[in-house]
Order: sequence, then structure tokens, then C-alpha cells
Amino acid sequence: MKQPAFTAIAVLTLALGIGANTAIFSVVNAVLLRPLPYPHSEQLILLRERFTGPNGFESGSVSYPNYLDWRAEQRSFTDLALVRAEGVNLSAADLASPPERIRAARVTANYLSILQVAPRLGRDFVAKDDQPGAAKVALISEQLWRNHFGALPLALGQRLNIDGVPREIIGVVPERVRFPRKADIFIPLADLRTDHDFLSRGNHEGFSCVGRLKPNVTLEQAIPELNTIAADLSKRFPESNTRRQISPKLLLEYSVGEYRHLLYLLLGAVGCVLLIACANVANLQLARGIARRKELVVRAALGASRSQLTRHLLVESGLLALFGACSGLLIAWWSLDLIRAISPANVPRFQETNIDASVLIATMGIMIVTGLLVGIWPALRASDTTAMANDLHESGARSSDGVLRQRARSVLVIAQVALAVVLLAAAGLTLKSFRRAQQVFLGFNSRGVLTMRITEPSARYDSPEKIARFYDQLLEKLRVLPGVSAVANCSDPPFDSNEWDSSFHITGTPPDPPGQEPISEMNIVSPNYFRVLEMSIVRGRTFTAQDIVNQPRVMIIDELAAQRFFPGQDPVGKQIDDPVTIGEPNQTGVPVTIVGVVPHTRNHAPGEQYDLRKLSIMYFCADQFPTKHQTLMVRAAHGHDPHSLVSAIKREIASVDPEQAVSEIATMDENIADSLASRRLSMILLGVFAGLALCLASIGLYGVMALSVTQRTRELGIRLALGAHRADVFRLVLGHGMLLVGIGLGLGLIIAVSTGRGLASLLYNVSAWDPPAFFAAIITLGLVASVACWLPARRATRVDPIVALRSE
Repeated sequence: MKQPAFTAIAVLTLALGIGANTAIFSVVNAVLLRPLPYPHSEQLILLRERFTGPNGFESGSVSYPNYLDWRAEQRSFTDLALVRAEGVNLSAADLASPPERIRAARVTANYLSILQVAPRLGRDFVAKDDQPGAAKVALISEQLWRNHFGALPLALGQRLNIDGVPREIIGVVPERVRFPRKADIFIPLADLRTDHDFLSRGNHEGFSCVGRLKPNVTLEQAIPELNTIAADLSKRFPESNTRRQISPKLLLEYSVGEYRHLLYLLLGAVGCVLLIACANVANLQLARGIARRKELVVRAALGASRSQLTRHLLVESGLLALFGACSGLLIAWWSLDLIRAISPANVPRFQETNIDASVLIATMGIMIVTGLLVGIWPALRASDTTAMANDLHESGARSSDGVLRQRARSVLVIAQVALAVVLLAAAGLTLKSFRRAQQVFLGFNSRGVLTMRITEPSARYDSPEKIARFYDQLLEKLRVLPGVSAVANCSDPPFDSNEWDSSFHITGTPPDPPGQEPISEMNIVSPNYFRVLEMSIVRGRTFTAQDIVNQPRVMIIDELAAQRFFPGQDPVGKQIDDPVTIGEPNQTGVPVTIVGVVPHTRNHAPGEQYDLRKLSIMYFCADQFPTKHQTLMVRAAHGHDPHSLVSAIKREIASVDPEQAVSEIATMDENIADSLASRRLSMILLGVFAGLALCLASIGLYGVMALSVTQRTRELGIRLALGAHRADVFRLVLGHGMLLVGIGLGLGLIIAVSTGRGLASLLYNVSAWDPPAFFAAIITLGLVASVACWLPARRATRVDPIVALRSE
């Protein structure tokens, strides 16, 4: 504490480096390292369907008949369960409260037993609950139990209206059950087991399969068996299962695996920041060692050994690291709110980021490593008894710094500059990638569009006519609302969380071989859909009020479908067999006629797996294909805030159906922004780390150059006394600093280019070796470094030769 300025600068520098590492490690720990909250969670496997045909995919939903066969034929798992996230309308059985839309899970009766989780209260599903015609029962989440029933046992036996069906509450699911995400209601499959569409092997209704490996069975051992089962089903059911495989993943990996590379990259970035901070403090320690040389010489003369001096200096470095770690924990704790705010909202584990015992242990480890990094080299140099003996025989404090110390400080400066170049280049690449993703052409106008999800319960909307009537009445009321320019409904809006694609057959052409059928995205829309999104009709016509159930079925395709499936032809008037209505196997669908062509739109975040498939889009008229799961889309009139329309829209929905709830209310622009959350996270954090690296490297460079000028005062005075111009002195000092910067820039560029491949998977439409990004990083750091060198060089020109020589 004899030098408070030195202590404050060193502690602050280390606090920034340690704090950044602690914050990012806490995220990595919460997302990737912390096990799922189930017993032996490493045994839990999620099974999905993989399709290897044209426009194939790695992870698709599981059809119910395939699940039954998987379960019957496998021997590697204790059991398999089926699970799907869905939304339901919830209200009290007496309808005393307005309906609300909540997330639910549709599960087989063995779901909780596979997770090895018992209900918090009441009982679990049993096999008879999951049979057609069984009593209507449900499990509720612990959160819903607290919010609606005050965590009282009397909740058991109460009835809730779930999608218009009264269901008895038989149990409370513990809070640690978080798959599916944010599910508050758990419903058995019983009602679906008699549904024709659900029982079709070729129909995939969003279900996943969860299994628990038997003890002493690994996933690698189970994969050959799963491959055999898939191959057998492909032979038995070629129409639906050709080229379909089973895709197993650890449940944790399925939930967060796509963020693994990003988080490890960020961990590497903060590691670079810590190294720069350590190099900075090590340089300060070397400089301080010069000032304390006489003190250490005296200690050695009085009998202190080199090991004793080294321990003394390492203890000081350790104290600096300790103070830096404590301050860094405060910085990390403060920064977690920011990290949670910019993290992807659809991954709950990001929101669970906190500083727990694992993070504290990691911080202690970082502190120890930091103490050694900033102290070991300066301690060994300062405690060199041979050098101190030479100093002891010199006349006084005028001895110049040794060549080795100058080289040591130069090496540390070069390392700081090189690491800063790497981080600046990475930040520049992610910034450019984010801008490219933001500016990508969508094919529609997203500004001013409000979206909200509506699902009509099957209990009250049990026919296509009832569904169509509801939307006809609702759209008619909404069209005349003040501030509304246009309104429509659709099944698969752009940038939502749902995906619907299907194979199809062009009418009049030979059947496609199984597994090689063309695939397209499907969307059921009302006639004004294209007006809401301000999409032009390229050819033909749009849907009209005359396109109703009893009229010939019509459809509209996008330009990509026209080019891909009807090359060199006019697609208007062509037909495809109905791919929407699910019929019996080998049954040909009713032909649907193409009446128009619209521009291709981008419906998913740039660079996503679904986006990379580059599927075309086919639109079907909602009046001819009514469906219960719809999104309402409202374009606000010019000058109106879309959110200002929400209350009025809800009132009109209630006037048509008082029991109908809405959910997922957001503007289209907000949905698009949410889809870019992971890119935004990497851009912001890499930008912050690059800014820290730039500041620390420039401060370190300035400190070394200022110290060099101070130590060369006598030499510079002699040069000036012998006739050197001040401009020559300025160039001498500035040239030495810029030489170090140049070496650091060159080395950093080599490292950045060689490690660029690690960034490639995070970039969109930007090369990992993008020359402008590297050039910008070099120019930015070069300019800042020039200022850091210019200030000491300018000070060197003000040396008074007489004062400098007199001091000797």
C-alpha cells in the first residue's frame, strides 16, 4: 500500500480480466456444465427422426406408430416416452375468470417415471389414464399450483377447463421438471390415440421421444440397435420410412448443444483479455522492480536469499490477484443481468446463470493462475542476485535498465497487441455478420405488423365449418377497427417457433420413389395474408372470397417453387395432389390448382438449419383448409403503434368467443430480432472484450514507452547536447514504439487468420478471413497505439539537456 496508485491500477486491470472470465464461466457452467436436475441425467436420451433424402434434416418430430415400434423393439433403454410442447386455453371450471393461454406438455403416462421424478403432491399418471375413453385428468406445475391455488393441498381433485374440457387435477409436478420448457399443464395422450391423423405413420405432429439408457449401457452402444430398428421399419413401411433414421442425443446436448461452440469461443476470448491484463500488470511489476532495486539489493546484502526475495514478491503479486478477484466477482455479478438480458430467451438455462460454488472455485483457480502469471517473471528478474551484486557496486540510482528487462517488457507489449488484434478481428467479423443478417432481404414488409397466436379447442371447434366461421366473424370485426390497415390469419407465419414442411406430388406425373419426394414449406393463409405482408402477386391471382370449401381447391406458390418444380413453364393452372389432408396410405389426394405466384420470403433466421435447407413455400386457402392452430396478423395503419391495437383486438376476440385466449403477442420486427439473439449475444460480448483488450493494450504500451523515456532521460539529454534535433528524438522514441506495435500487429494477424475457422459457424454471409474486417482491426489498433506512443515521444522532445546532465 506504499504505492496506492500502482495498487489501484493493477487491481483494476486484473479485476476487469478476472471479472470477464468469471462472468462467462458462470454462463458456461449454467448452460453446458451443470447437469439436468434429474437423477442420473446423463442416461436421458432424446430421440428424433433424421431424414437423409433431398432437403433432409437432422432432427424431425416422431410419428406415433414409429414410437410404438421403437419402444417394442429396443433393448437398450428402460423405457421410451413420447412428449410434445403445445399451448392450451386454461380457465376455471365455473368460467369465473377470463381464459389464459399457457404452455402445456402432452405426454405418455410413463414420462415422469423415465425422468425418475415423483409428483410434488398427489399421484403420477398410470397406464389407464392414457387409454381412449379414460377419465379426463391432468398434472399441474409447481408454479401454477402456487399462483392459482396458493400452494394448498386442496388443489387435488379440483377441475380446470383445459381447451374447453374439464380435467381433474391429480398431482403437482416439481419445479425441476423443465422439459418441455415452461410447461404448466401435463396431459396424457389418451384423446389422441383414436385420432386418424395422429395414427398415420407418415404424419409427424411435433412429438419427441425421451428414453433412459439402462445401467452400464452407453449411447454409443445403443446407436447400432437404433440403426437396425430404423432399417427394419424402412423395409416394412417404404412409403413413410424410406431414408428415415433415428437421431439420438443426450437430452442436455439437445437442449443447449447448438450454443456450445459459441460459449467456448467466448471463453477463449475472455481468456485473451485475462492474458492481456496479466501482461499489463507484469509490465508494471517489472517497472516497479526497477524502482525497488536498491531496496532489494539492501535486503540481499543483509542476508535474504533469492528464494526468500522471490517468495516476498510473489506474495505481493498474490495479494494483487486476490484483490483483483474480489473486485472481479463484483464486476461479474453486476454484468450477469446484462448477459441474461441479451441471451436467447428460448433457452431457460441462460436465464439460470448465477455465481454458485462452482463459479467461486473457478474464480479461485483463475486468481492463483493470475498471481503466478503477473508475479513469477518479475519476481525472478527482480531477485536475480547476480544483477543485484552488479547494482550494489554501481555509484547510485543512475544505473540504466538491463537489456533483458527491456526485452521482457517489449515481449509483453507485443503479446498484448497481438491478442488485441485477434479480438478486434473477431469482433469486426461478428459485427459485419450481424449487420448482414439484419439487412437480409425478407421478401415482405415486417414493419407495423402485429402477431398473436390463437388455437381453437377441439371440444368446441370440432368441425372445419366452426373454425372457418370463427375466423370469418373475427376478421370482419377487426377490419373496421380504427388503426387497422389489413388483417389476416395463417398457420405458419414468418419467424415463429413452428415449422411445417411436407412432401407432395405433382398431379399427372409419375410417382416419386419413396424418400425422394419433393418437399416444401406449407402455410394455410386467409386471402388478405399477402396484403398484410405487402407481398405482390407476381403471376396469376390471390385468394378471394369465392375460394371456399365447396369450390375447387386452389393454392399459391412462391417463385422458388415455380423455378424448382416447373422450370421453363407457367405454373398457373398446374396441380398438385392435396398434401394437407391426411388420407389412407397410398391414397392420392384431391388435386389442388395453382392460381398464383408470389415472391419467395425468408421465414427463418439467416444461417439456421431450417434456413439452410432453402425450402420453397406453398400457400393454401384457409377457407378451404381450416385449421385450429392459427396466428392472427394485423397491419397497423400508418402512424399507429401496433401494440396500441392489442386491447381492442382482444375485445373483439372475446365478443366472438369469450372463452378464447391469445398468446405470443409481438410485432413481426420483435420476432425477427428474437431470432437473431445468439448472433447479437456473440457480437455484443466480443465487442466488449475487444474494447477491453484495446484499452488494456494501449495503456500497457503507453506505460512501457513512458518508462522508457524516463529511463533514457540521460541518453536523450546527451543526444540533444551533441546537436540532435528534437524532431530526431521524437522519431527515435516513436519509431521504437511503432516497431513493437508493428511486430504485434503482424503476429496478431497471423494468429487471427489461423484461428478464423473457429468463427466460421457463427458467421452469416461473411468469410472467416474477411480482409476488410482484418484491415479495420489493424487500423483501429494502429491508430490507438500511435497515440499511446506519440504522447511519450512528445514528452521526450521536452527533455532539457542541462537538467538531464546535471542530474547525473
